[in-house]
Amino acid sequence: MHCPRFVFDIAVAKSASEFLGGEMALEAYAKKYAEGLSEQYTQITPDTVNEAAEQMLQFLAEIEAGELAVELLTDFIHYRLMFDGPNRPRKLKPMFGSIEDGVKTPELSVSEAAKAFRAYVFGMRANTAPRAPSGWRLEEQEHLPNLNEIAARTISVLDIL
Repeated sequence: MHCPRFVFDIAVAKSASEFLGGEMALEAYAKKYAEGLSEQYTQITPDTVNEAAEQMLQFLAEIEAGELAVELLTDFIHYRLMFDGPNRPRKLKPMFGSIEDGVKTPELSVSEAAKAFRAYVFGMRANTAPRAPSGWRLEEQEHLPNLNEIAARTISVLDIL
């Protein structure tokens, strides 16, 4: 089964966020999420996660987000988890399975992840996209146990080899 697009978007944004707050290269965080997602879904390469995260970071540099960069990424993560689209809340407790269940057809795309982030930021600036509540953290959400387990993994310099 393939990774749902919103899970991929969250993983990419989370790797970019961890890079901004961490001390390792972006490739290390991309590898952590790619390997973690590949344990549950069809193979996802670290290059795919890395490229999408780079595009998000480049956009943040273009708009000169500065210290707000991590906050914007967190808001996007919240949005992708809680909403299926503009003003369409995601059903977090489906009748069967989990929201993390794989999909039959491949949905993820590097350019689509970056485009979704860009659209979210423009929507947020226009006050049409919701922001994350103050103090909200992905790690505290029970709806994505597998992704939270990946996020909790620590990485070292040896992981990028």
